[in-house]
Amino acid sequence: MDSSHVPESPAGAKGRRRRRVLTAATPGTAPSKVTGEFNVLCYTLLSLFIVSFGAWLIYAWSDYSKHYAPNAEGWYVGGTHSVEVTLVPEDVRNLGCASDVMVAGMHCAHRANQQPFELTATEDRLLLRPYNTVAHVLFLGAGLWSSARLAGLQPKERFTVVCNFHMAASIKSAALRWEPDGSFDPVKEAVPAGLLTDCVMPQ
Repeated sequence: MDSSHVPESPAGAKGRRRRRVLTAATPGTAPSKVTGEFNVLCYTLLSLFIVSFGAWLIYAWSDYSKHYAPNAEGWYVGGTHSVEVTLVPEDVRNLGCASDVMVAGMHCAHRANQQPFELTATEDRLLLRPYNTVAHVLFLGAGLWSSARLAGLQPKERFTVVCNFHMAASIKSAALRWEPDGSFDPVKEAVPAGLLTDCVMPQ
């Protein structure tokens, strides 16, 4: 019998087999590779979500601004609103706007390049002008001066009228002036535009 050979204890053999199994089952590079791929997937999905959500917000706001007046709560295309405006007789010549947009046949006296609109029609019911209500709501309206109840009246000083405003559109690209020889100043946000009817001077 060889005295140099010492039998291994059962506990030692069992421990060596357990280490071999753990080493084979858990390679060192696998966890980091899986984690990296998972992170890339998460970042990609998050980026797609952010881009999609941003595009939806832009579209939703663009569509909203076409149908609602951001400067007037409750004003929307197709709606009718009572407006009160204070004017002076000279405003029939003082007030003007510039835009290439036509709304139900109505348009500004000037195009966006500030040249006279090609259409020669200057009927008041088709000519948009800027007005401010007594509640400080800016809008573009046509037909005030030719309204049946005001036709023929020639106030000689400041006066107030109350009209029904039929909103036909919300215009973002327009410039306004408040004097015949004044400069056109671009609007900062969409402005409601439409027809003024049934105008009266409160007594």
